Amino acid sequence: MEQHQSPIHSIAVIGVGRMGGPMALNLLRAGFAVSAYDTSPAQLDALASQGVAAADSALTAARAAELVIIMLPSDDALQQVIEGPGGLLDELHVGQTLIDMGTSKLATSQRLAALIAGRGAHMLDAPVSGGEQGALDGTLSIMVGGERAVFERCRPALAAMGTTLTYIGGNGMGLIAKLINQMLMEASFCIIAESFGLAAKAGADLEAIYQAVHGGLGGSRVLDIMIPQLLSGDLGSGRELTLHHKDGGYALAAAETLGCWTPITELTHALFDQALAAGQGIHSAVAVARVYEQHDAVRLAAPRDNLID
Repeated sequence: MEQHQSPIHSIAVIGVGRMGGPMALNLLRAGFAVSAYDTSPAQLDALASQGVAAADSALTAARAAELVIIMLPSDDALQQVIEGPGGLLDELHVGQTLIDMGTSKLATSQRLAALIAGRGAHMLDAPVSGGEQGALDGTLSIMVGGERAVFERCRPALAAMGTTLTYIGGNGMGLIAKLINQMLMEASFCIIAESFGLAAKAGADLEAIYQAVHGGLGGSRVLDIMIPQLLSGDLGSGRELTLHHKDGGYALAAAETLGCWTPITELTHALFDQALAAGQGIHSAVAVARVYEQHDAVRLAAPRDNLID
């Protein structure tokens, strides 16, 4: 049996915050030997108390691991961990596999995959959807790019973290699937805010409008999440707007690399720019509605019985 086809026993998780921490625990519960590293000692201490081996660096965590899972918040952080001082690249061993489960730039991901292959190791890009609750429950949707045989070898580990595993294609294709997901979702947040802004300006009952349209062709999962949150005044539930904005920028970078025309995504990103400038970055993407409230002098988020100050 080839080395990359043998079962995986030891896993290192680099980045154990709100997503990576629960993912590491789910791997531990599935029977894997799990080590972890994070720049936050508190995150490591919390995991160590539950049986995860805490390492003093990413390199220490990864040295003895057959599989290294990286769950970091940005493309820059990914590059630093792999290529920076004390990075993983120079000490990779033949047959070792790295999986980037964050959302990164397409060009970076494919470049790193080629560098890692040159060391005799493997890389998968496997970004996720499902948010913090999905990470806690082990029900993430995972989109995978890379060599098919490597994906199959890693399937048991991925299955410990997610219930929907979709192999998309070669290196970078999992990331493309995630960027498409983000493009669709973020455009939906904006058009829902825009259309309900029109309804509010007309003086319509927003709850009645929602009940009228959500079961029709214009309905969507985003609509069913966004409008109840707005009507309750809850702008905090879900992934922060600043992270959506980051992913939108990565989608535009991929479009530039590929030579694609993306006018809707460009407009969506500009609207998220405005939401960030208005101080909404700490809220969920639902808070893009604040941009429309400011432009139209209406209330979308409860209480909405008065005009915006």
